[in-house]
Amino acid sequence: MQPLSTGQPLSRDELWRKFDFLRESLVSVGKSQARFVAALLSYLAVLWGLNYTKLKGVKLTILGVDVDSDALWKISPAVLTILVLALIGSMNIMGPIWKRLRNCCTELGIDLFWTDVDSHKTLIDYFNHLKLRPEGPVEPVDAPSPQANKYRISVFSYQAVISFATLTTLLAGYPGAGCPYRIYVYGCALVQMIFSFRTWYRAVCRFLGVRRDETEV
Repeated sequence: MQPLSTGQPLSRDELWRKFDFLRESLVSVGKSQARFVAALLSYLAVLWGLNYTKLKGVKLTILGVDVDSDALWKISPAVLTILVLALIGSMNIMGPIWKRLRNCCTELGIDLFWTDVDSHKTLIDYFNHLKLRPEGPVEPVDAPSPQANKYRISVFSYQAVISFATLTTLLAGYPGAGCPYRIYVYGCALVQMIFSFRTWYRAVCRFLGVRRDETEV
């Protein structure tokens, strides 16, 4: 593959090559993000399912190791932190790629919808597309405006899942636990909160329709 020319406007063929490259990159990140979301939701569902049913003596096999329900709670802060940070990282890296892809589409003179290139949608994405209104077009005719997400509560969907994971991490610090264990639990929760602040800040800005240029990527 020949490198794209630099320092001068790209030809249309070069723009299409750039478009294909960026689309493949976005799809790759979306695939990883879908896996992180599935793993995080599955882990939370198993963890709280065992807690709600109060089943004792249940053993789960994780990476070839049998883990009982009590031990599962003890390793949960570390596991949840890894999954949360991976999910946040995928969200952060997707923004610049999507921005460059949209800029490329502008140069090509085409409109592109997020749902057109997001070939690895997560359970959260499908929940966001639930609708109550029975009438309306099957799909929008025009590309979404920059203010399309203003006052839409769905902009907080990923942040809500991340916050639930952080809350679950904090609840792993059971009464009577020793100081080292509590430091481990609260340390994991603190790391999650620090790195999730950026995602919450950006979601609030999108919800209010402010500081779009500062929070676009």
